This record gives sequence, structure tokens and C-alpha cells, in this order.
Amino acid sequence: MMDEEQDRISNLSDDVLAHILSFLELRDAFKTMILSKRWEKVWTLTHSINLNNKSCVRRFDQRLSLDKEIRRRTTFINFINGVLFGDNMIFPVKAFTLSYYFGYADFIRHRHSPYLIKWVDAVSTNDLEKFDFSISIDCTFPVLNMPPTLFQCQNLVTLSLESINRVLICFDVLETVCLLSLKYLRLVKVRFEEENTLKNLLSGCPVLEELYMEPGDTGFKSIPHFYFISPSLKILRWKREEGFRGYFVVKAPKLEHLHFVEHSMLGFSMSVSPSLVSVVMDIGSSFGHHGHISVKKLFQGISNAQKLEWSTHHTFMAKVELDNLPEFCNLTHLKIGSCQDLYFVSSIIQHSPHLKHLIFDKDHFISGPMTWSPPVPVPPCLVSHLETVEIIAPEGQTSYEIELILYLLHKGKVLKKMIVTPFSCMDLRRKLWESPNAGGCKIVFSDFPAGGTSR
Repeated sequence: MMDEEQDRISNLSDDVLAHILSFLELRDAFKTMILSKRWEKVWTLTHSINLNNKSCVRRFDQRLSLDKEIRRRTTFINFINGVLFGDNMIFPVKAFTLSYYFGYADFIRHRHSPYLIKWVDAVSTNDLEKFDFSISIDCTFPVLNMPPTLFQCQNLVTLSLESINRVLICFDVLETVCLLSLKYLRLVKVRFEEENTLKNLLSGCPVLEELYMEPGDTGFKSIPHFYFISPSLKILRWKREEGFRGYFVVKAPKLEHLHFVEHSMLGFSMSVSPSLVSVVMDIGSSFGHHGHISVKKLFQGISNAQKLEWSTHHTFMAKVELDNLPEFCNLTHLKIGSCQDLYFVSSIIQHSPHLKHLIFDKDHFISGPMTWSPPVPVPPCLVSHLETVEIIAPEGQTSYEIELILYLLHKGKVLKKMIVTPFSCMDLRRKLWESPNAGGCKIVFSDFPAGGTSR
């Protein structure tokens, strides 16, 4: 039975076998060459290199000796050199995935960096369609410069560069970028040398659809402006929780999804995108005061969104600017996390006439003293559109927050359900039980969202 099954597999075409082997880590695919003469060259037809050296290295407290560690690394290097430059070379390489872990600074600094650049340069041809490079290090290491040939692969569709711990992948000015087929770009802990580097990179990606950036601590400290300019971009994700004090400019007319986490920026402006569906903004800067971020500029660019999640930290918003927010005519879903200003909550509800679903997440919502007064006039969404309100408040509510919640209950003429989590918010729970509501709203108390007892 086993021989029959083995024969059935061996009788498959080279293309089918190569496709199957392409899902394996390359060293495992390489081992199939010993099965029979039929299999000797099949692994070289995969056109895919997927390598991870973590299994051939040991951390300091696990290693038996430095000599053995060096031998393991040398074996790994020789294997890749054989695949790229030897008699058993894979050509052309269409997909290259390398996860590389570094251990000891002196050995790495003098032996490994040149190999990495050599490998990247070797696979950077017009046959390359996917490039996924991840590098990790436990100790100090010089900046790793990517070769310019990588940014001239005209058939490259997916490009991912990630450095972990203390190493930084670095780009030069990138005057010549020709990534004509690139649709997905992921950059994690990557440093740009000049302000024009990102602008030049994106201008050379005419069909780019998704960009994810998570810079390192020292990635952009000398860059005053960051320009995201792309006529094709649909998804933009930026995540950085500290360090960058600069201005962001987004010009992407086809943008559908924006996820932006930045706690130190000085300014943000974005051109309106007619296609905008969802926006997540988690920012920690001062607004509308002494030249800080303009609320109007920030909200004008995202006012076309259908869904908005909003969080701010240590934020001051000028009342005059909040009174002049743009209309969020398409907004139906709003989630508010960290926020130090209940007047902002009132203002954004007032300017969202078609809002249907509202969530207050007090895991991150409202910290510090504040006051609140009912908005005048009553927000249009409360009269005709708001259907559900959810309050997630692990540690209870302040008196002002309770006033806001009761106001929504009283004025929500089409409100169908109000969910309060957790069940143990006793003061709010009592007041909600006792309060009349305009639309016969169902009130649900729960320890978890979307469940619990109801009134």
C-alpha cells in the first residue's frame, strides 16, 4: 500500500510536485532529493526560497560552544550560497522569504552582513514576485542598507521588510524606483535617510494598494514631513507610539481604509477620498492650541468615512474648532476610546446626522476631570437614525458620563438597544432601570459585549 501511494506521488508532473514542495521550508524540500533519482532535481523547480535559520542557532544560555554555533551558521550560509550560486541553484527565483536571527555581535558584524546583501542582490531580478525579509538580533549591529536593485524588480507584487530588536534596515534616497507591479508594501523598523525617500518610493509604485509602516525608535527623527502620495493606494496603516515629531500629509484619492496610530506628531492633513470606508485614529498630540494640530484639517480629510474609531491621549481641543467640525454625512458607526473631552463627544455626534451605532470603550475612554452639558439643538441622529449604544466601562462611570448616557437614552427616539458592560456598574444600572426612554429602548446589562440580562 505504501509503495502504491509513493508511486502515485512520484508519477505526478514536475510542475505539480514543485508546487507542493514550494509550501515547505527550503531545507525540508531539499531533503526530498534522496527519495529517488526522479526526485533529485524536483526541489530546484519550485522557484521559491523559504528559509528560517532559527532552528540552526542557539541563544547564549543554550549553546554548547561557540565553535558549534559558528559551524551551524556556516552550514546555513553555505546552503543558501549553493542554492543561489551553486550547481543546484534555483532559477529564476519568484518568491524569496528569509527569516534570519543573529546571535553574537563580533561574529555577525564581521561575517554575516555582506552575505545578506549579496543574497538580496542575487534574487532582485524581474522574475521576483514576492520578497519577505525579516531580521532579528539580540545585540548592537550596524544599519543594514538594502541594495537599490531590490527596488527595480518590475514584476514584484509583495514586498515586506522587517527588522526586530536592535537592527535597522535602511534606505538611501532611492532616486530610481521601478516597482511597476507592487501591490503590497510592508515596512517594519525601517529608516529613511531623507524626506524624499518615501515620496520617491511611492511614486515608483503606480499600482500600490496596501501600505503598512511601523517605524523603529530612530527611524525618522530628522525628517520634518512625511508624505503618503499615491493615486492607487486603498489601505494605509501606520503604527508608532513614540518618537516622531513631524507632519503627515496624505494624498490618496482611492483610499478606503486608514489605520493611524501616532502619539507624537505635530500635524496631519489628508485630501478627501470619495471611497473612504473606515478610519481608526489613535493619536496623542495637542489640538488647536498654540499652533498645534488643526482639528479642522484633521477631520476634513476623514469626514467621508462610514466607520470611525477615535482615541486621543493628553489632548486639548479648542471649543471654537469643535464647533466648526465638518459634517460626517456618511458616518454610521462611531467608536470612541481614550478621550479627555466630553464636549468633543457631543460635537462629533452633532455633526454625524446618519449615525446608527455608537460605542464608548472606557477601557481607554475619558481620563481626568471634565464637565458636560447637553448639546443644543438635539443632534439629528438621535431623532431619526441612532439604533444602538454600547458602553464598555470596566471601572464604572463618572457623574458626567452617566449624564451623557441618560441623555442618549432620553433623546434617542429610534434607539433600539443600549448595552452596558460590565453588569456590575450598579449606579448606572439603577438609573437606567428607573429612567424612561423615548423609543422603548431595550437595555442589556452584561459582563461581556452582546449578552446578559435585559430590561
